Amino acid sequence: MKAFVVFNPAANHGRLKHEWPAIAAALKTIFPKLLAMPSGGRGQTARLVRDALRDGYMEIVAVGGDGTINEAVNGFFEMGAPVFPDAVLSVVPAGGGDIGRGMAGGVAAALRLARAHVRPVDLGHVACLTPEGGAATRFFLGAASLGLTGDIARRLNRSRFMPVREAQHYLALAAWRACRVRLMADGGHDEIDGISAVAVMNGTFFGGGLKAASGADPADGAFDIAVLPGGSRRRIGRMFQDLRGGRAVEAVRRLRATHLTAAPTLDTSRPVWVETDGEAAGVLPASFEMAPQALRLRL
Repeated sequence: MKAFVVFNPAANHGRLKHEWPAIAAALKTIFPKLLAMPSGGRGQTARLVRDALRDGYMEIVAVGGDGTINEAVNGFFEMGAPVFPDAVLSVVPAGGGDIGRGMAGGVAAALRLARAHVRPVDLGHVACLTPEGGAATRFFLGAASLGLTGDIARRLNRSRFMPVREAQHYLALAAWRACRVRLMADGGHDEIDGISAVAVMNGTFFGGGLKAASGADPADGAFDIAVLPGGSRRRIGRMFQDLRGGRAVEAVRRLRATHLTAAPTLDTSRPVWVETDGEAAGVLPASFEMAPQALRLRL
């Protein structure tokens, strides 16, 4: 069986570059005909995956963090349609992240693929705006969010050095201002809410370990949506700490929907950022749609 493997040497704070030879050796025991290529810049992974699918590689393996996995997922599609519907994505998490949280990583994750099964899973799809006002679209596997977590993702995507990256959460919270958005979901939900963040969940975690959907099933055909209220920076920080610790937060409102539209209100004073699987996607207004069983995933 032949496979195309794309890996990000910078994943796990650069450690994947040193772990890669052992991971590659493990993958070759499963996929004897293996073509591997490194990826770095934004959009490169998606292009490599798309080209590999066109070249007849029906097994794609993404090795890296959430950003690499998200790019690989988007490489399975062109103009919103699948390049090859029967192609399979396998994931080897490296360096934590929300998609692979709780899963084995590195060599153990690679070896696990030998006994893994292929399962159709849902994807989320978001359409929003670029900061310049153009159209932007992304698929996501784990979660998308808007608000403070979207701004954190934007800041992290711009920061290459770890001490600076680690400070972005605090800088984003310190700069955060009250935000009101209009949320419209199927089933008749239509409200204007003061929020710190809204998480559109296909998986369990978002925002770097915030557990917002403990019972999420990525194959149930619906989003688990968590609306995190606004308030003082201290209250928001405490709420995020509770979610990161896996504790229930009564103030978080929860919805189930297959479609969500989020739009700024007249008193929204600054752009509200959207992220998908930890990658900045654009700004509001945004429309989130469920794409049922859109990807074949080896789990």
